Parts: sequence; structure tokens; C-alpha cells
Amino acid sequence: MYIHELSKLTNTNPETIRMYRKKGLLHPNRLANGYYDYSMADFASLMHLRKLRDFSMSFHEIEQALCADSSQFLLDSFSAREKAINDEIAALQEKIRYLELEKRHIRETMDEGFDSVRIMQSVDTKIDFYPPFEEVASTLLSLHYQTTTICLHISKEILNGPIVDKEIPLQAGIGTYRYMLKDKTDIPEKAVVIPNGLCISQLISLQDLTRINILSLAPMMTCAKSNHTPFLSDTTAYLATMNYQQDKPVYIFRLRACIEKNDICDPDTRIQN
Repeated sequence: MYIHELSKLTNTNPETIRMYRKKGLLHPNRLANGYYDYSMADFASLMHLRKLRDFSMSFHEIEQALCADSSQFLLDSFSAREKAINDEIAALQEKIRYLELEKRHIRETMDEGFDSVRIMQSVDTKIDFYPPFEEVASTLLSLHYQTTTICLHISKEILNGPIVDKEIPLQAGIGTYRYMLKDKTDIPEKAVVIPNGLCISQLISLQDLTRINILSLAPMMTCAKSNHTPFLSDTTAYLATMNYQQDKPVYIFRLRACIEKNDICDPDTRIQN
């Protein structure tokens, strides 16, 4: 059969077939008119080669797989690819969990008002860093952008103080969860630690990440005072979303701080804020 017939039969581009022939992987007879006559043997070879390529084997590996004693090579190669695929599946499943987290935070910004609060259970210690943090920032971001968050720092002394109309300095930083650190026992010296436990949280909308009015924190501060549960930690935060209004960015954060420490740590649900 001519190359266009083999191309149609195998759904393979003619240029790909020519490449296999030039690499010596197909052996059609050359006719007197200069055209190549591909046999059913070439069809079988091409189907096998396409299968190996679909398993992401390189041409060098394919040449090795075509040696006389190739069975063990193929077994080892396929085992390595199986492990790589399983690792990729695990990574994709983890990415799905992070996407679910992001979706949950976005839904909360849609469903909850900025005057409402939630008492929620965190499931891991939060490790936050604030400027200057050049060294730790590169380390955290080497983990994954998906596992780091922009955080906001307000001291527990402010949270436990009076609710007054007063602007205070606000710090923005970067944070992650302890289980994401390579050494899960040693917390870096410069870290601000938000312990695992019950937290009071609220949504907050900001344009300026350097200052905040204490009245903006009134919902969570009032909740803590009315329940006689003083804050045991400074704040952390999770940037749920951002948008632009009149060409200026608006940041929607879930702000939280701990009111009761505990040791709940479920690895299946710990990707929460």
C-alpha cells in the first residue's frame, strides 16, 4: 500500500511515517517508480511503534525496546511509566483538593456578609512570615503557590482591646501550613504561629494593605467578647479573591484568629483555613 493508504488506515501523518522509515523503524519495499510499498508487516510495526510513543517512550528507548532481548527493558520501562503516571494522578488529585478549597472560599465571599462571623475549626498550625522575608519567601514559594497564602497580621492585643474608631498599621505577609514544611517539628524563628484550634473568622474587604480601622474588625471582636473567649493568637488570613473597581484592586480576605487551642489534625481535611 502507498503511504497515503497507510496514513489513512493508522490515522498517522505521512510525515511521521516517513520519519519512522528514515530512522530505520519501517522497511517498505521501494518500487521502480520510486514510491514505497508498505506491507501489512509495516502496518503491524507502525501500530506497535505508535503504542510505544503513546506511552511516552523516546526514539532512543524504542530502539532499545526493539533489540532481540527487549522483554526486561520493556517491563522496566513500563513500570517506571506506571509509577510516573500514579505520581501524576496523586498530584492532580491534590490539585483538585486545592481547587475545591478555592471554590469554597469564593462561595463564602458570595454567601456571607462582611458583618457576619464564623466560629470554625482549623486543622493545622499556620506558619506566617512578614517583611523582611526574602529568604523564607523563596522557600515557601518553592513548595507551591497553591499551598501558600497571603496573610494579614493584627496583634491579639488589638483584638482583645476596645472597639474604637481608630486606624492601626496592618502588615501583609505570606504563610503556609506546618504540614507543608519539610521539617514539620521545627518552626522557623521569625514565624508568626497561629495555633491549631477553634477560630473566629470574618470576611474583610481591603484596598490598602498597610492600614486598617479597628471598627472593620468589630464583628469578630464583638463575637469574642460576647462569648467571653479572648483571642489566643494574632490574626492570619486567606486571600479568597480580588477584583478591580475603578482600576484599583480590591482584596477579599477571610481573617481569623484562634480562641481555643486543640490537636485536631485530620490529614484528609487539613487543607482548610
